[in-house]
Amino acid sequence: MKYFKPIYIIVLVLLIGIVAACSDDSDADLVTEPDLYKLGEFTDNGLTVAAYSERPLEVGFNNIWFEVHENGEPFGHPHIHFNTMMHMEHHSHTSPYGEPGHHRDDEHNLYHGWAIFNMPSGDMGTWELDLTIHDQDHSGIEATGIIDVEVEPSNRVRTFMTEDESRYVLTLIEPADPSVGMNDLKVALHKRESMMNFPPVLNATMQFEPWMPSMDHGSSNNVSPVHDENGFYNGQVNFNMTGDWELRFDLEIEGVEIDRQTLEIDF
Repeated sequence: MKYFKPIYIIVLVLLIGIVAACSDDSDADLVTEPDLYKLGEFTDNGLTVAAYSERPLEVGFNNIWFEVHENGEPFGHPHIHFNTMMHMEHHSHTSPYGEPGHHRDDEHNLYHGWAIFNMPSGDMGTWELDLTIHDQDHSGIEATGIIDVEVEPSNRVRTFMTEDESRYVLTLIEPADPSVGMNDLKVALHKRESMMNFPPVLNATMQFEPWMPSMDHGSSNNVSPVHDENGFYNGQVNFNMTGDWELRFDLEIEGVEIDRQTLEIDF
């Protein structure tokens, strides 16, 4: 009987390890579904584009992630353009949104954008995501398509018109899950310049007060939101008990009061 010399055994073990490592690398490249809510997908010009969110979409701020595949594998360097579109009986309009960057995010390894829907789907109209995908490597590949989405109602958006007939959209983003005590407060303010254009308001001043109508009191140590970037304003709100709360905002732009708006939270 022949026996392998120790050196041969070592070489054999190394070869098995290399093969296993290559197999693991191959498995890592296989396409898997993200642990997210899938909104839909389309295929055009050899590219499949899918959209995801954390949960079913609702009126207000929604994170949206995109993936692009070519022949079942992640597409190299896509440049993703998208916008929201609401089709109504006699006209269409968009809403505030933010396009993804050129790089995958760290959380889901997808391309992250966001959208604020200012009304629900239903008898009034239907929402869709309009997408165009370019190749950053300038190969000439382009895909266009539509993903129809359903948007559920919520009370986290106020669309209002001022005395000079300017129209604005105020959106409550945080707290998404309020609790007793100090909570991060984040709101967005956009101006509707046209049915297709909602630029962020960068120069607003907000005086803020939480109020509990059923108990006829507010709370202390609140921090009014100040502008951070791209129309998003950060502050803090203190809830000293559970129940029905109103978040009352006095809004000014360049020292001119434009409106008072109230957003409601009940927890």
